Amino acid sequence: MAKESRRYKLLIAVMVLASVMVWLFGFFGTIHLLSYTRIHKGDKLRHVNIAFPEWAGYAPLYLAKDKGFFKEEGLDVTLINEQVDSARRDAFIAGMLDFEAGTLDLLIAKKGLDAPITAVMIIDESLGSDGIVAVKEIKSLEDLIGKKVALTPEDVNELFLYYVLRERGLSPDKIIPVPRRSQHVTDDFLAGEADAVVAWEPFLSNALKKPGSHILATSADFPGVIVDTLNARNDLIKNEPQVVRGVMRAWFKAVKYYREHPAEASSIIAKYYGTSPERYREDIKGLKWVDYKEQADPIRYDNMAKMFGIISDRKLERGKILSSPALEETLDLSLLEGLYETGN
Repeated sequence: MAKESRRYKLLIAVMVLASVMVWLFGFFGTIHLLSYTRIHKGDKLRHVNIAFPEWAGYAPLYLAKDKGFFKEEGLDVTLINEQVDSARRDAFIAGMLDFEAGTLDLLIAKKGLDAPITAVMIIDESLGSDGIVAVKEIKSLEDLIGKKVALTPEDVNELFLYYVLRERGLSPDKIIPVPRRSQHVTDDFLAGEADAVVAWEPFLSNALKKPGSHILATSADFPGVIVDTLNARNDLIKNEPQVVRGVMRAWFKAVKYYREHPAEASSIIAKYYGTSPERYREDIKGLKWVDYKEQADPIRYDNMAKMFGIISDRKLERGKILSSPALEETLDLSLLEGLYETGN
């Protein structure tokens, strides 16, 4: 009887352990599934994911996937269109997200809330693809004071408005913000419920469809203000630098391919943005993809350092970050060194 009791207790213990293991796998498996599961059985591709909002400048990521440039680097990549920055931040913290493409201001926001990420390269600079569009009655930036301006709070278009008004000696606190998510930021302007809108392409061109509307300012007037970076999770940078370098090389291949084959490349890209190849080619005229050899340009780095300080101070002042992150801990271009050497 005692022996049967021991067997019964052992059976119960095994069942409990099995239940716990199932629960743990379900929980941690969910957390790490996107990051670490190889979805192609039998191959040696490392699966990673990259998230980003809808911005024309990130399109070479789609091109890199479609043309097989990621696979050439031994990577199987899932691309995730995620407009909500806080969702990307939380996914990084949970270990569910490997990489993202995003603007410097959103990187600072995440880093200032202890997200474990670092920018490893510069993707692009906006040189006209971001701007402020206003109704015909508003002739100058000074006329925006006291007017309703549609924008996305704590996003790059709010930063651009803040910087532009600040440079003109105007108070950003004296406009009336009309908060909207980025993909809907032009809705109120087109409906006549906002006097101006701050947007990026393709939404910037959409705003200009309003009769009488015109551009007050664009990022071409303020170069270096809006910069996008490729950001990686810190443990990947530390433990698997070859994976990070693989993503970087695939990116540069895609940019090179676009420049050499713009018609074909824009045809591939256009389907992901619900637009025409011709429209996409127009949309990117106001941005510059930063080449490999341009990454370490001291002037560009100095401009980024300046903007880094302005953005950090603004977010800290408004209580949007816990502390100002250090530039050297937020931007690390060291993996670019020897990017094309054997073994990297």
